[in-house]
Order: sequence, then structure tokens, then C-alpha cells
Amino acid sequence: MNAVGLNSEWDASSRVALVTRASTDIGMATVQALARTGADLALALESEPAPHLMESLRSYGSRVVWFPITGSPNGVQAAQLVRAVVAALGRIDILVANTVHRVEGQIDDEDVDEDALDEQMATDVRSVISLIKATSKAMRDGGRVVALGSCLAERVGTPGLADFAATRSAIAGFCRGAAHDLGPRGITVNVVQIGAIESQADQALSKEMLAAERDANALRRLGKPSEVADAIMFLAGPGAAFITGSVLNVDGGYSA
Repeated sequence: MNAVGLNSEWDASSRVALVTRASTDIGMATVQALARTGADLALALESEPAPHLMESLRSYGSRVVWFPITGSPNGVQAAQLVRAVVAALGRIDILVANTVHRVEGQIDDEDVDEDALDEQMATDVRSVISLIKATSKAMRDGGRVVALGSCLAERVGTPGLADFAATRSAIAGFCRGAAHDLGPRGITVNVVQIGAIESQADQALSKEMLAAERDANALRRLGKPSEVADAIMFLAGPGAAFITGSVLNVDGGYSA
């Protein structure tokens, strides 16, 4: 086993990164940052990306291939995705599991949409675990796994988020366990937990909830997708070779 990992000898141009939901604002910022390092990109998306996105990423000289994926892939679908990526690009060195679906609703609401909550659980927990498990079997020693989480795993702060917070706590716990399982191979597993981000204003997130999270953080502003991408890049890079099983909060001090 070569457990050297992504140390000072790491050459990004020889690495392959698999990124899910790359068309979102955070996903876009992440794949652009990866492309600038010269990494080859496997974009897992529910629909074909716009040509200008592919052209922009390829302009850095990287190989960029997109792969269809459902919103909440099960174990079989995740394994199929990983096999397709390896067949096309030869390897996987970095996984960015950017898979988040957020549903608001109080637990005592008689009109709660149980189907939506089931979809949230499938997307936010089962699919992420399936992706990490499938990728770990094909990933070379010294690889990087970064899962996108939420600061609500540690501090909820407002009503209506119990179910979502539970999914985020589940991912943090799973990644701590996965870090132990994959540590002997030099593979690190970490979580970037985000707070209120600008791009969420355009998603199914109430303005009231977003404002409450913004006003509750120490910096009193919304985060930028690029700031989340910077954290992901750090954990995926050579400077984080001795960091695993950790949570990096990018939340403006919401958890402080």
C-alpha cells in the first residue's frame, strides 16, 4: 500500500475529482477551483450541463466528463457511476459529495409532507453514504473524501429543521467512522459544514429562515459559494494530509 497520499509531491494535474451537483453555485465554484489546479473532472449531474460550462472548465486544460445521476442514487446506482468514471478517466482521487436537499417543517405539523421528508432522507443520508462507499472501493490510496454538510448538525437555532438537522448529524457521524475505516489506506474523510450561503436565497429556503441564520452568525452576513469551495479545496489538497474525521465549519461563526 502506498499511503503517501496528497503530500508535497501532489500534482493536481494527475488527479481525478468526482463532484456531485456540480451545476449548483457551490458545486460550480468547486469544480472551477479544481479545474484551475489542472485536475480532471467527473461531473455527476441529473441533466446534461450547459455547453458553456463544459467549455469553461476545459479551457484550463483539464479533461471534463459529465455522468448522469439521479437525485438520490442508491448503492447500485452509485457503484455504476463509479465504474463509469473509472472507465472514462482511469481513476478517482477526490470525491466531493455535494448532495443536499433541505425540507422545512415542524414535527407536530399534521399536514407535513412525509414524502418530502423521505426524499430528504434518501438524498441527504442514504445517497451520500452510497456514494462514499462506492467511491472508496475504487479510490487509490491517499485519496480525499469531502462531504458537504450543514452547521445545523451542531446548532439548530430555529424551529422547523429537526429532520434536516438529523440528516446532517448522520453524515458527520458516518464520515467520522469512515475516516477510521479508510485511514490505513491514507484516505482522508472530512465534512465541510456550511451556514447561510448567498446561493440559498434562490433555493427552497424561506427568506425568514435564511435571515435568521444570517443574523445569528458572528459575521452577520451571508457566505459566498467561493468561500465554501476554498474550504473544500483545502481539505482536498496537500495541506490537509493529516486531517481526517474532522468537521470544518464555514458558517460565519454560527456555531461559535
